[in-house]
Amino acid sequence: MHPAYLVAFALASTALSYPLDVKAQAPVVARTSAQISEAQNMLQTAVVQAQKGQFIAARDALKTLVNTPEEPTRSQSRYALAWVMFQLNDPEQALQALEGTLSDTTSAFGKAVGTLRGTLMLHLAEVAINTNRPDNAARWLADYERLSVRADDGRAVRLKFTLSPSGERLEQPFRVGVIIPQTGALGEAGTDVLRALQLALPTLTANSRPITLVVRDATTPTEVASAAAELRREDVDVVVGPLLAAAVSSAKGALGGVPLLTLSSDADALGDGAHTLNFLPSQQAEAAVRYAIGQGKTRFAALIPQGPYGEATLGGLRDALNGQGATLVKTAFYSANDTDIGASIRDLKDAGQDAGGFEALLLPAPGRTAPMFAAQLAYYDLDRTTQLLGTALWQDNAVLAPSASGLRGGVFATPARDDAATAQFTQTFGAAPHPLAALGTDAAYILNQLAVAQAYSGQSISNLMLRPEGFYAPAGAVRFLRNGQTLRALSLNEIGNGAFTTLKTAAPLFAHTLPETLLPEPRRTLW
Repeated sequence: MHPAYLVAFALASTALSYPLDVKAQAPVVARTSAQISEAQNMLQTAVVQAQKGQFIAARDALKTLVNTPEEPTRSQSRYALAWVMFQLNDPEQALQALEGTLSDTTSAFGKAVGTLRGTLMLHLAEVAINTNRPDNAARWLADYERLSVRADDGRAVRLKFTLSPSGERLEQPFRVGVIIPQTGALGEAGTDVLRALQLALPTLTANSRPITLVVRDATTPTEVASAAAELRREDVDVVVGPLLAAAVSSAKGALGGVPLLTLSSDADALGDGAHTLNFLPSQQAEAAVRYAIGQGKTRFAALIPQGPYGEATLGGLRDALNGQGATLVKTAFYSANDTDIGASIRDLKDAGQDAGGFEALLLPAPGRTAPMFAAQLAYYDLDRTTQLLGTALWQDNAVLAPSASGLRGGVFATPARDDAATAQFTQTFGAAPHPLAALGTDAAYILNQLAVAQAYSGQSISNLMLRPEGFYAPAGAVRFLRNGQTLRALSLNEIGNGAFTTLKTAAPLFAHTLPETLLPEPRRTLW
């Protein structure tokens, strides 16, 4: 297994705050047809930007339109702005953008406004529940009950049950198997994952359903198969682990359909009942590339290490470019063991120039070698304005050294950092946690949500895992897909002069995806 598959990194989070000032109504002043047409064109442009994931640009444009005197431009701008703020992980300001709109049960626009308003309230209630703010959650749920248009009554009932759980099923412990190395070369990482899981559970389950952990120390496929068979006989509801991709298939075979939350970041190991808690390299690359597209980059190149990790990141790059009007100009490969990649750089540069050049370069190299590669890129006169993009492997102090100045301005994706959990772990165990320990904390949150949901609904864990809103997790929201893949929210970070800057913090709970249209036809009178 490539060592990169064992890495999960984190970075300090920075709260997003965008003053909207949408309450103040601009004076109604007669405007020319040219001014009205210009506003409508700006709205159309902002909608296209939002649909391409260029949310910052869309937000800035829409904020200039929310108080325009003309309808339907004003009401549609507010509706679109609310969706954009939701995507930017700011649901409260999304609600503020909707203030003043009317919702009804007859017009398409009124239904759309009402549905979005309700969705935002339920989202805020779910976040409040998972951050131990029951009073806030109760307030959002009460506000939801007063709406004339309901977004998702099933979710509302589930959240009310989670807030005040009751019933016989809550008395039955939720049994969780854990297959994790506690000894050997991976013992430190595995032990810290287990410790983080055990540390987070008591607070989460204090007024909820009890969770019992049944732990087995196992690493190799043979050990994992034996441990999984034991856990199946123990009648566990779900299993966390194993750590290595090579052992996942052994676990699946022995568990006979018991859901598996692996810790591997190898997408090829997933499916057939196995999902992962880890952050896939393909999604890290995709997030960084989407950021560059949002900054107006349209011509990309890739300098990729040979092997599964490099192929995964290249797949993420291609996924990000699909349908965005952006082009992959050239891909060059190098051996993961090479320190001199001059031949690959020359190939990349020559072919790129023949194709008209490129504006951004994906370089998913480890933090210890990325500075060396950046210096070689400079030696071969790579354009200094080229945007460098990486993965969580760049979360390494080596990329902040003065000798790594060639990486300054580079952007890469990581999990969010949970400072409170890190501090608690360090205080409890006398040492900072292994980076993978964040997966243990996330597992505790997800297991608690699954345990309560099963007590409420009686459904199978396999079905509950697929709920469309996904699961709250401090390191980044989680959504399990039917094909076994897992989507995780990621933070975006920039390499600065001796420090990292957070450009975007991973949302702990996913926003709903954008609707097919951000411009439903409104009624004539909305305000």
